[in-house]
Amino acid sequence: MNLLKQVKLNKAATVKNVKSFFTNDFEHYLNLSGKHRTDLASPTFDASGVTNHSGVNHQEQNMSINIDAGNCVQAVNDTIANCTNTRDMPYATIIYYYYIKRLDDYKIYERLGYQKAQYYRLKSSALLEFAERLDYWRQQDQADLPDLRVYEKNKPVMHKV
Repeated sequence: MNLLKQVKLNKAATVKNVKSFFTNDFEHYLNLSGKHRTDLASPTFDASGVTNHSGVNHQEQNMSINIDAGNCVQAVNDTIANCTNTRDMPYATIIYYYYIKRLDDYKIYERLGYQKAQYYRLKSSALLEFAERLDYWRQQDQADLPDLRVYEKNKPVMHKV
């Protein structure tokens, strides 16, 4: 059986983790990296968002922490840029506007031309996609970020003999 089909994502818990990450942890990574939200590329103008990293200085602990934080910020930026961003699924735009630009939800759904309920469904889908794509980008950018995905506990299936 395919391993990807064996594990089921707990969508509500995953969305909660992503919200918590952006609310509680991301600001810390920005501060340690010396970056600001304005340093992050808008998915509207920079779809690639890919930057190469090199030259880590391991001699100074503080410098290492700053570099690690920079890698974390880069992984978040790359993940947002890599999220789907079409008219029907403007996931990158929603995440960027809400968590980076800090626009209110109503301003975003008005700007995108969605009804409130439709927007919130899209926002949840955007956060789920972010969590799944983050796994790839945290490895690519060598970022020490937690896996934000939460999986349902598999219950053993009892087969009658």
